[in-house]
Amino acid sequence: MSHIIPPIPGEKSAEGQSSSPSQAPQQRSSSEGPSPETRNTSPLNNPWVFVPVLYFLEGIPYFIVATVSVTMLKNMGISNGSIGLWTSLITFPWILKMLWGPLVEGHSTKRGWIVGTQLCIIVTLILESFSITQTSFLNPTLVVLTLMAFLSATHDIAADGFYLLALSSENQAFFVGIRGSAYRLANIFTNGGLIFLAGKLQESSGAKIAQSWQYVLWISCGLYALLVGLNFLAMPRPRQDAVRHEAFPPFAKAFREYFTQPHLLVILWFILFYRFGESMVVKMSNPFLLDAAEKGGLALSTSDVGFIGGVVGVSTLIIGGILGGIYIAKYTLKRCLWPMVFAMNLPIILYVWAAWTHPGKWGACLAVGVDNLGYGFGFAAYMVFLMFLTEGSRYRTAHYAISTGLMALGAMLAGSLSGFIQESLGYTQFFLATLILSIPGMAILPFLPLDKPPLLSSEQGI
Repeated sequence: MSHIIPPIPGEKSAEGQSSSPSQAPQQRSSSEGPSPETRNTSPLNNPWVFVPVLYFLEGIPYFIVATVSVTMLKNMGISNGSIGLWTSLITFPWILKMLWGPLVEGHSTKRGWIVGTQLCIIVTLILESFSITQTSFLNPTLVVLTLMAFLSATHDIAADGFYLLALSSENQAFFVGIRGSAYRLANIFTNGGLIFLAGKLQESSGAKIAQSWQYVLWISCGLYALLVGLNFLAMPRPRQDAVRHEAFPPFAKAFREYFTQPHLLVILWFILFYRFGESMVVKMSNPFLLDAAEKGGLALSTSDVGFIGGVVGVSTLIIGGILGGIYIAKYTLKRCLWPMVFAMNLPIILYVWAAWTHPGKWGACLAVGVDNLGYGFGFAAYMVFLMFLTEGSRYRTAHYAISTGLMALGAMLAGSLSGFIQESLGYTQFFLATLILSIPGMAILPFLPLDKPPLLSSEQGI
């Protein structure tokens, strides 16, 4: 990864394994231009357009389900324990997506799956805008959010597989920061823009809490629909994203190859616990900012929380992610891992300071900003390692789905416990506990197989 180059506009590179020998990619020099089989008909068909649009769209439903719902339910009077539990449990589709990853791999095209799930997500955003205004809102809201999570998880499988097919290995590494930045911009839009707007509607127009959330969900739905149209035009048609209709998707083969790889237990431990403590902080950060001083919180308004978490926090998260991608590209993952894991976990100490001193809005900006800068920097190493695990596999999309599903499992376990631990310990001791819970993920680093050979290097089609 020491030679990372951006693609020229219009250049497409096939990546991964074809479904049959007749579909194997031909070697082409860069001067030959795109293959006719890519069927590119628009100047939009280059990675500088489709990568950021695709991953911005990927982020919107995820952040609505996993994080915006935390603030929404907190506004509606739900307790921290219930918020931590339910907003973590409804993320289980991102864990189970490994089960239908081979189905996406073996049927239709990644492009077709992407477009289909995006259209269905538009419908769930409309449904959610009405469920939140019901008298008994909790159950229907959680049901619709769970449906959105299923669709979003399926979209993630197809999008990540499409990314691996449409870009060369070098450009996959180069664009990891771009795709991460686009994804985090969706975080700014949701956790910054939507939450800020909901707070302002409650403060200035006198809108009821439920009604304010209905308005912002309508806005998110409208923007999402417009970007779906742009994404449809921008996505190229990689030669290897061929229509497939396998009667029996290779579930067993894909899972067997993944779960029989060398150093499996070390890899699983790393995936599950690398960000365990930080996942608890992410889940309880907004409740901490919103809770009254007598409960140990900072007693900030909803609009302040939208600005701090969604603008300050996500902006620094994006900067950290870009710097992390550049750092790995220059020095390799093996040399970068220890500094990056420390950068991700040590800033949690600022939350301990904020819970102890109650510094107000600008102190909260400092704590959230520095923590997210370190988290974005360290998380880049996590994602590059997950892509590294797919190298040489015949089932790259399925394997990446398995890895990200296990990643979601670790985050769900941490988030489910976070609210109950916070209510039991209080905020200061809770943040100290998250520092301690980051140790198991760091302890496995010396044993991580960073020189692992490709799973099937003799069959690799790159």
